Amino acid sequence: MVGEALAGLSALKTAFDLAKGLKDITDVANRNAAVIELQEKILTAQSAQASLVERISELEEKVAGFETWDAEKKRYVLTDMGLGTLVYALKDEETSVEHAHCICTACFQHRKRSILQPDSEGWYRGLKRPECKTFFKTEMMSFSAASDLTPRRRF
Repeated sequence: MVGEALAGLSALKTAFDLAKGLKDITDVANRNAAVIELQEKILTAQSAQASLVERISELEEKVAGFETWDAEKKRYVLTDMGLGTLVYALKDEETSVEHAHCICTACFQHRKRSILQPDSEGWYRGLKRPECKTFFKTEMMSFSAASDLTPRRRF
């Protein structure tokens, strides 16, 4: 990005120098060649400027994403769901705006919000991440409960 800025400034300086020199050129052919060179330098500078504007726009979008995620992540707290399972749960004070839910710890670290769904696997009840099917164990079912596979909410 710095290189593009320097190239643009260099092209503008050269264009300015050429423009100053045009007034002293009396030969039509030389003047036309200088005009063409000046136009090339102006196009180079405009291209460098367009690249910089595009890059600035990309960076502004990235910064906005970070700021949005910073506000979003403050709404969650790392919670032990039992059996060594850690998830990020929506804070109690946020449940007036949105239903209580948990999100995946890996997704949280990648600034994504992937809501976990209640599910059962084998002898365990827990939460499952729909996208990758990651299962977070939250409790072990008793033999009688294993026949009833309806997940219960713990949060």
